[in-house]
Amino acid sequence: MTPDGSTVTMTGHSSVYTRNLAEGFSEASNPSKASSAMAWPRVRLVVTADDFGYCPRRDKGIVEAFLAGTVTSVSLLVNGTAAESAAELALRHSIPTGLHANLTEGRPVGPARHNASSLLSPEGFFLGKMGFREALAAGDVALPQVREELEAQLSRFRELLGRSPTHVDGHQHVHVLPGGPMPLWA
Repeated sequence: MTPDGSTVTMTGHSSVYTRNLAEGFSEASNPSKASSAMAWPRVRLVVTADDFGYCPRRDKGIVEAFLAGTVTSVSLLVNGTAAESAAELALRHSIPTGLHANLTEGRPVGPARHNASSLLSPEGFFLGKMGFREALAAGDVALPQVREELEAQLSRFRELLGRSPTHVDGHQHVHVLPGGPMPLWA
């Protein structure tokens, strides 16, 4: 790595490749390979920081990592305590932003916040990672309520950023749990 941190050198298949973080990989000058240089496939590494909107301190670190080129996108928790300020940061710094779908932590943004729901504890909070998994495994989660909450989170994302997310992933891996399919818009 160069002193300014902008170039990474990789070796592979008897060639040396350098990666300028802004331009991608290219084969380093090598006189013995001048006539038969293999084209390096253009590969883009996406590094997504999730939990954007969780709290201001975490958001500050994520933005610093984005500005340094370490992080290439973020996933926004629209029910996070700092969701509004995180959305403003994403817009100000043109950070590619996706939705970090959340069914396990905090309070819902959809209709469940006003009613009893299979997604919530008696205190009105999501059940937690293990509580949600246990309820899902026991068949106690009403999938229409999951859909309502995820659609409400998508709507909230659009309100905050004025556009659809660049991607959708799940807080605490709820998007890959058995019986927990993501909706068609994901």
